[in-house]
Amino acid sequence: MKRDLSAIVFTLILSASLAAGPTGAQQTPEDQTEREAVRDAINELKQEKVVDVLELGDDEEQNFLDVYNRWEEVRWTYRERRDALMEELRSALVETDDLRPLPEVLDDVDAVDAESRGSEDRLRDEFRMILSEEQYAKLLLFEYSFNRNLRRLVQERQLEAPPHKAAPAED
Repeated sequence: MKRDLSAIVFTLILSASLAAGPTGAQQTPEDQTEREAVRDAINELKQEKVVDVLELGDDEEQNFLDVYNRWEEVRWTYRERRDALMEELRSALVETDDLRPLPEVLDDVDAVDAESRGSEDRLRDEFRMILSEEQYAKLLLFEYSFNRNLRRLVQERQLEAPPHKAAPAED
């Protein structure tokens, strides 16, 4: 089963990385659509696996998935917001000599991080209300393992991927 999971996730990552193009490249709406489709497929796979790991009944499954889907959406939303802020920081430090926006962007990063922690804490409390302690422990271990394996697969893919060719210079 672990091998099946790796093969499926690897295929999804490969699709996403091909759609994304070179690191730092401007993404087209089609690239974004492809990335969202890959994200949705990964989330669907995660849902199937976590429900199996937690051994949920039909009623429990629906209650759990309601909270789980909100949790995943909160995590993705904050990750995207934080990524955008990191790009603003990088731009301020690398692309311009104007450091005036730094305090505001740093405050925004801190605010997003605090808001993210608060939202995730509230959702974790909901998990603890609907899951047994054993199920909650299994959920945390599943998330840890799944995300660790996903990162490993992404890193392996990045090491195996041929370098992207730069766009030809315009005259």
